[in-house]
Amino acid sequence: MALFLALLPALVMITLVILTRKVLISLGVGVVLAAFIYANYNPIDAVVYLAESFWGIISDFEWYMPILGFCIIIGGITSVITLMGGVRAFASWAVSKIKNKVAAQLVTWVLGLIIMIDDYFNALVIGEVSKPITDEYNVSRAKLAYVIDSTSAPVVVLMPVSTWGAYIIGLIGGLFAANSFDTQSGLQGFISAIPFQFYPITAVIMVFLIIRFGISFGPMKKFEEAAETGVDPSKLETETVSKVQVEGKKATQWSLIAPIILLVFVTFFSMLVKAEFDFAEMMSQDITVPLFLGGLFAFFLAVGLAFSDHNVKPKSILKVSVTGMLGMAKSAGAILVLAWMVSTAIQDLGTGDLIAEVVVNSNIAHSLLPLILFFIAGAMSFATGTSWGSFGILLPIAIPVALATDPAYLPAIIAAVLGGAVFGDHTSPVSDTTVLSATGARSTLHSHFITQLPYALVGFGIAAVGYIVYGLTEIIWLSYLIIAVLLFLFVKFWKVIFLKQPKASKE
Repeated sequence: MALFLALLPALVMITLVILTRKVLISLGVGVVLAAFIYANYNPIDAVVYLAESFWGIISDFEWYMPILGFCIIIGGITSVITLMGGVRAFASWAVSKIKNKVAAQLVTWVLGLIIMIDDYFNALVIGEVSKPITDEYNVSRAKLAYVIDSTSAPVVVLMPVSTWGAYIIGLIGGLFAANSFDTQSGLQGFISAIPFQFYPITAVIMVFLIIRFGISFGPMKKFEEAAETGVDPSKLETETVSKVQVEGKKATQWSLIAPIILLVFVTFFSMLVKAEFDFAEMMSQDITVPLFLGGLFAFFLAVGLAFSDHNVKPKSILKVSVTGMLGMAKSAGAILVLAWMVSTAIQDLGTGDLIAEVVVNSNIAHSLLPLILFFIAGAMSFATGTSWGSFGILLPIAIPVALATDPAYLPAIIAAVLGGAVFGDHTSPVSDTTVLSATGARSTLHSHFITQLPYALVGFGIAAVGYIVYGLTEIIWLSYLIIAVLLFLFVKFWKVIFLKQPKASKE
């Protein structure tokens, strides 16, 4: 199959998302077009393929359905906590501790660094904790989604003690063994690549700088200005929680904090049980089912706390629970299912393999390999919506190439694949990480996608320069020096570069 045809569904879908702002329609067109191409333009075979794809998702109780179930449960938890007055109480308490807009956003950033177990967990849990705080200071939901997204995948990919770290370490270790490279273990290979992960490191630092210096440009500037007036167009239109009438009189900040703590505890404990209480194996467990169980226990606790307040009617608890869950199912749930179907279809077209062939068949200088793989991993992950798929396709190509040519570039090449894939994953509108970050912030997917992309592209460009400098000099500290200079220039001159403010006329 021609590479253009394999990329066509992704290109059409992304174009439609930008032009129409209708995410569900755009994703639907993308998955139908991908199925049609996959079925060799046979309508019946395309319908069969779509049916099988959908069934594969709704019948998967190990991965897809637990994530979907957790998203739906979050809608119920939020509605019940709102009903009993927990969100309002937490916001009042938090605002008494957090005195300004910058601090409100920095709390989200710090939580993103601390909660580095898994990107899904990070996106959804931090969103629930941060929304009441950032809402009080009129931070747009698009901005909140950007902070959440840029401290989820970019953080967990740097951490060996995370679900991503366990997967990558296992993959690297297997490739080292297959290529008779016994100098390093999988863990050592992962750790040696961390200093070369220029994009994730740059992305995390950029979030801090953007918050600290109030840097706002592109579509983000419009959403932030609108949010300052109290009308945030990036907030989900279907947000049912806003319609919940508070009935509780006894809620405190713990009405919100306690269910979140229980969610975290049950999730981690379930992973430990699955690992048979082996801490070393805990991070290699899938977090999906434990996350669903954690959400279920958190929901039951929220309902119990609501029942303990006699001002809250049982009928109201049932009503808001159902309404909140249905609202999440119709919005985030529908988008997530379509995004999974699109991602699967694009992978079935062999898009990743076709892009990878470009690397294999090209005669590339050793010093340029990190830069080239960084771009290819970014493009592949953006088109397919999956960083893990890009890891699985590109690392088996990149590691043998590095070992056969110049092993000195091995850490940089591994890091380039990881960093490029993270960029594509957290900027692609078909990535589940993008969808879940928007879900956690209760932002529309369209507003999150168009506002985050310009910031991510700046970070991608700065990281690319870092790889160019390393390829030319093989001096990593020089790469960091150049990255630091570029970040300084970005902070110093972003208004001149992005806002294009005209010079003031002379009086």
